Amino acid sequence: MKRKIFLATTLFAILFFQAKAQDTVKVSTLAGLENNAEKFYNSGISKFASKDYNGAIMYFNQALSLKQDFDKAYYNRGIVKYEMKDIKGAMEDYNKALVLNDTCSQCYFVRGQAKYAIGNKTEASEDYNKTINFNPNHAQAYYYRGGILYELKEYKSAIEDFDKAIQIKPNYAYAYNDRGSAKRELEDYNGAAADYKKAIELKPDMAFAYSNLGSTLRKKEDYKGAIAAYDNALKVKESYLAYNNRGSARYDAQDYQGAVEDFTKSIKLKNDYSIAYNNRGAAKFKLKDYKGAIEDYNKALAVNTNYGYAYLNRGMAKELIRDKQGACKDWESAVALGIEYGKTYLQDCK
Repeated sequence: MKRKIFLATTLFAILFFQAKAQDTVKVSTLAGLENNAEKFYNSGISKFASKDYNGAIMYFNQALSLKQDFDKAYYNRGIVKYEMKDIKGAMEDYNKALVLNDTCSQCYFVRGQAKYAIGNKTEASEDYNKTINFNPNHAQAYYYRGGILYELKEYKSAIEDFDKAIQIKPNYAYAYNDRGSAKRELEDYNGAAADYKKAIELKPDMAFAYSNLGSTLRKKEDYKGAIAAYDNALKVKESYLAYNNRGSARYDAQDYQGAVEDFTKSIKLKNDYSIAYNNRGAAKFKLKDYKGAIEDYNKALAVNTNYGYAYLNRGMAKELIRDKQGACKDWESAVALGIEYGKTYLQDCK
């Protein structure tokens, strides 16, 4: 029976959680105001701009002690608290700002960001809805709502939100990238590739967009193009994921030695990366280095004892070194972990 080696590839997921750090919220400045509360407020803005967050909090506190209905001070103090990872404190300030000004679209947006940060996606999405209600041209609100829809696997609806974000902000590279990811999930590989290329055109240093393009081209069996895309990703930023994925493309292109080299580089960057150990084992198997393959599968399973495909693959390698009993035991473990394909191999164990 011809054995099929199972190679695991880590595709880059949507950028939603990463892009949040890129889209910073800018505080608004009040110019020409004379009373002390406003002076303290503007001093807080200056401290925030210089990343002196404790100083900013101090001045916003002083402003609010003099002017309790100062909605912008609550809003900006919330922004500072968010930057300081005080998510609960940030939400409390956003809530106070909204009590004073319930039509503040940006207040709803940043509260949505805070809710998402603590895993409350439903309420975050509701706040993005309110942002859009008060400001239909808020590209970021569409983008982040689309990100939540993507995570919920509602890919068509996510694409609609990314479309809207791009209509409002045509140079929104992250929205192109994430729309590409949604299209890829729907197996629209041509559309996905076009979006990743547009994201790269707009932001040439976007390493993960190159990697996403590579993964899409690999789906299209354009291994040469995929390898070139991963090359570009690695030129921008060295990454264990990009090395793993380039190794997978080289494996598909039957360059097994090149694949081993890439998986080794991935492991050097992340020595507990079970997927790369499994994949390197698969490449060694193709090179007929069965003992070396087993060593890598052992390492994959040492990191992740529930790695079904590593058991399946190790069983095939054991079979070829005439350890039939060990092979059958591994295939049983694979099936127990939900790898149905292992049942095919177990037929030979009867």
